[in-house]
Amino acid sequence: MNYLNKNIMEKIGLYYVLNHLSTSSVYGRHMLHNLNFISEKQKLLVEYNNIKKCMPLVKKNKFFNNFTDLLAKFKDLTNTFIKSKNGKILDEIELYEIKYFIKLCIALKQLLEKYDFQIKEIVMYDFSHIYKLLNPLNSETSSFYIYDEYSQKLREIRYMRKKYDRNIFKEKDTEKQKEMFEKRQQIISMEKDEELNIRKLLSSHISKYADKFLNQIFSIGNIDFLMARSKLALDYNMCCPRICNQIKISMNKGINPMVKAEVVKRGGKFFPVSIEVSSGSTIITGANMGGKTVLLSTIALNYIIASMGFYVFANDFEFALLDFVYFLYEDSESIKNGLSTFGGEILELKKILNMIKSENGLVILDEFARGTNPVEGTNIIKALLSYINDFSSIFIMSTHYDGVCSFAKRHYQIKGLKYVDFNMLKKNVKSELECLNIINDFMDYTLELVDKNTRVPRDAVNICLLMGIDEKIIDTAKKLYDKEDEGET
Repeated sequence: MNYLNKNIMEKIGLYYVLNHLSTSSVYGRHMLHNLNFISEKQKLLVEYNNIKKCMPLVKKNKFFNNFTDLLAKFKDLTNTFIKSKNGKILDEIELYEIKYFIKLCIALKQLLEKYDFQIKEIVMYDFSHIYKLLNPLNSETSSFYIYDEYSQKLREIRYMRKKYDRNIFKEKDTEKQKEMFEKRQQIISMEKDEELNIRKLLSSHISKYADKFLNQIFSIGNIDFLMARSKLALDYNMCCPRICNQIKISMNKGINPMVKAEVVKRGGKFFPVSIEVSSGSTIITGANMGGKTVLLSTIALNYIIASMGFYVFANDFEFALLDFVYFLYEDSESIKNGLSTFGGEILELKKILNMIKSENGLVILDEFARGTNPVEGTNIIKALLSYINDFSSIFIMSTHYDGVCSFAKRHYQIKGLKYVDFNMLKKNVKSELECLNIINDFMDYTLELVDKNTRVPRDAVNICLLMGIDEKIIDTAKKLYDKEDEGET
């Protein structure tokens, strides 16, 4: 389902979001690294509901601090339990680590029970009998040793070794002392053999529960990852997505947290975006610097994390479960591989067109065909829009090209600088830097659904005017626009 490479996932802000997940354990981080789409509606609904259940606990500082501190102490024993499952003999360090693992599990189970944590997908097993086996002295410490209590034979061997240890240096006769050293080595060998027998018995017993231990690891990772998603949802005031049966995506006041953080950092204002799209093609137009790419990234990001079992960055989000997601934009890898930008896009488009014949997906095209001349690019987009409207996949395309919007099913336009008085602004501009700041301040990033025949905005000329480009150039450009309009009418 995921046809997004690392560059695109970074571009849309997915890595930014994942890096802000506060997982506390090595097992939670494993869940994060193996994150994938969930294709079954019921499983997604369970994930959303579990996030909701965890939110009250995340709000309890005492619980959450104890929880995160406890989870941070777990070591990754996956390979140890796999080794045990395969019938291998565990060494003393591995036995110690299992003992400490069980001790942490007992503490975690008690903590969850104290706060009435009940999620049926997460099971905390009772390993107390194995803990007693590894702790025959009922000690409070976490250390492990092959205790004398495991075997009468071991106790006798160790008693004999200690006796030799006491007497060996008291002996003045070098020959007798040599004999004692040799005898001591034999005793040590006997001790190691008996310790091995004990480790075999302990390992054999633990191996019977290896699958449960591996399941316990999964549960710990699951609860950690679940709490992290709940905390993220609270930190960003995220909403629970709704899954619909018809093929559509509806987003109300969605944001991209990565972009918002960058905008706020430079003192700007981020505008949430709202849009509804369904099967067939939707065209997005707007001014340069108008936020079309941000809009596309926001849609892609929220759809992807919703499909992974997260809450979303929006006031409301409804979506259909689709077979794949594809985000196509100018890819520098194509150029590195000797292809033109347009050539790289066409190769990717070919894959997409093959996929939509048998699957329904979300396909996002950012300024498709910008790498070819405008006449050819316009005609190719017109043909593409006409073709994809016959399929059930959702296509969202941003473009600067005029005359293509009427071929799409829907046309959204970013308001941009549509309602700005440029003559008034020009009087207040004193420098190029100030000009850019003013453009950012007055740019309206909200969307409006417009008629399919509405022209692509022509703010570029006004921005040139504002930036102080010679007015003769501006006047010539405007006359050329007028001629184009007359030719169309």
